[in-house]
Amino acid sequence: MNQPIPDPAPAKDRLRATLIAARRQRSGADRAAAARANAAHLRTLLAGARTVCGYLPLDSEPLRTDLLDHLVAAGCAVLVPVIAPDAPLDWCSYPSPSAPGAFGIAEPVGPRLGPGAASSADAVLVPALAVDRTGARLGRGGGHYDRTLALLSDHHRDRELVAVLFDGELLDVVPTGAHDRAVTSAVQPTGGIHRFRS
Repeated sequence: MNQPIPDPAPAKDRLRATLIAARRQRSGADRAAAARANAAHLRTLLAGARTVCGYLPLDSEPLRTDLLDHLVAAGCAVLVPVIAPDAPLDWCSYPSPSAPGAFGIAEPVGPRLGPGAASSADAVLVPALAVDRTGARLGRGGGHYDRTLALLSDHHRDRELVAVLFDGELLDVVPTGAHDRAVTSAVQPTGGIHRFRS
């Protein structure tokens, strides 16, 4: 991982604003095509997984719930997150009815399984605005996934932590701080799967 810098917040905020603006400029057709391509890569990567932590994507993200439906149909248990303030993510089984959560993001309204439920996952799909070539990830700034990935690292279990990106979002360097957690791989529509550890 990159060398953490004392105060990465200004650099992260600038990069985050640039990346969010670029995503807003993408057409619906471009987003849908990216999501289809990412789903094809992820179906291959996740074949045989027994449990996967996914997420309910924003319209601007390069993922759709079709992938989660495919995994469930293939016999995989899928968990999706619920945001808890200043805490690791909680989880619910998918599919489940959803409603807008505290941040306006769709969240499941089914029974909560607790933050520890993710420790059973073979893979965790992680939303990201960018990832660099060491696996350092830039999210939206809430820290929820960093707290969850830190919790998972305590279980010493080998699992895929997969950032889901558009093409052009795998960068040379992403600014990082001491609490940031790296992913093990990333998926891009035309770039396919990039692995950051063997």
